[in-house]
Amino acid sequence: MTSSSDTGASRRVLVIGADGMRPDLVKADHMPNYAKLMKQGTVFNEFYAAYPPHTRVSMTTLTTGVYPGRHGVVANSMFVPGFRDNGIVQTGDDRDVLAFPRQMGQPFVLRPTLGDRMVANGKRLAISSSSSPGASLLWNVNHPELVINPSSYYEQPSLQALHEELGEVPAETGGLKVKRIEFATRVLIERILPDPANEAMMLWLTEPDSSLHSFGVGAPENIAALQAVDRCVGLVMEAIDRLGLSDQVDVLLISDHGHSMVQGQGSMKERINTACREMNIESRFIITGDYIYADPQQPWTIRDAEKLAEWLLQQPWCGRLLSGDPQLSQLSGVIPMENITGPAEHQRNPLLAVNGKWTDEPSPFGYPGTVHKGTKSNNLATHGTLCPYDLHAFCLGIGPSFIEGGVSNHYSGLVDIAPTVCYLLGLKEEQGFDGRVLTEGLKEFQHRDVPPAEPLIDLRKYW
Repeated sequence: MTSSSDTGASRRVLVIGADGMRPDLVKADHMPNYAKLMKQGTVFNEFYAAYPPHTRVSMTTLTTGVYPGRHGVVANSMFVPGFRDNGIVQTGDDRDVLAFPRQMGQPFVLRPTLGDRMVANGKRLAISSSSSPGASLLWNVNHPELVINPSSYYEQPSLQALHEELGEVPAETGGLKVKRIEFATRVLIERILPDPANEAMMLWLTEPDSSLHSFGVGAPENIAALQAVDRCVGLVMEAIDRLGLSDQVDVLLISDHGHSMVQGQGSMKERINTACREMNIESRFIITGDYIYADPQQPWTIRDAEKLAEWLLQQPWCGRLLSGDPQLSQLSGVIPMENITGPAEHQRNPLLAVNGKWTDEPSPFGYPGTVHKGTKSNNLATHGTLCPYDLHAFCLGIGPSFIEGGVSNHYSGLVDIAPTVCYLLGLKEEQGFDGRVLTEGLKEFQHRDVPPAEPLIDLRKYW
């Protein structure tokens, strides 16, 4: 296949994300399109999420090309003092994402997004996504008019009119979100792909994440969701061929994180409150998810926080314990959060981040990986810890720029996607990334003896 640079055609890049898809779930018997495409492009075997492997953290890492320590989205649910009445920011809620800069006087995403970089270079990033409206918006937070999500029009009259034209997403059956991913795929094929002004494009499919949460890793419903994802990708590739774009469009097929089965009991908040009473800890803490923050309305002591950290490390369900506080990071068994999320350029990191203890215990359907947590979950599978089954994600590059039949075993991750997209679009002078260009998968580097740069953060060290 000739490259777009040889033909003089405009180069375009499409990122397709399958939310939560573990690499070992991609099998030819239920994903034949993926299996075919993996032979036509380069598979990046050692591709990993950012920490924590939450979807909205992942979205922001993907679009900025920097780690959470710099971009500032540190969890799906974050505590930021001064925001609304309780300081809790629900990053999946576009109303919170849009209200944050107006109320706080600072950007919600602290580094330029891929959409920002496109606009600065006279290009455009267009998005069709079936994920939560907040997650979709994070890709191009400063240009919501370019984000199409079935659940919101982001206060944009033009999007409201488009939604009325597109119609409602049909009701789902069977607990899956197949109709939503089919809607997003149709929007990409009919509205975004045919427009050459959309040089950067993104399609985000909320499956198989939804099926994994509800039914577990490898469940029949999970396999059905994977089949639906495969069909959607097949339709997109057919549309690229039908529109005569095969020599113009490079495609990155990715996922943002993996999944593990989860076992938990009780409430983290109740456990922490009980421990504080029993140890006579007077400091107050705010708990959101697996993150523990000091209450800014009450003075707290480092000794109280140390006692709480020591108590957590003794619990049978506690694995790695991280801290965003330099003093607590000195404790034995506590890892500085900056080692894993990068140097913090904001005040959004928690005092403590609790990771459930993981094992290779398999799901009922034979897939390894179980996390034991101190919090009861309504989900059968989940993600968000340093467990390798949570962190290992999928990445495949196909198209005129990628090596056919290539396999990379170099460490890579979400942070590398934005710099790679910029490079493929000819924006080779873009700077300020923590990630790198995925050169080992590109034809132009195939015969150069230049090894890929070492990652700034290798999460495999912390399993």
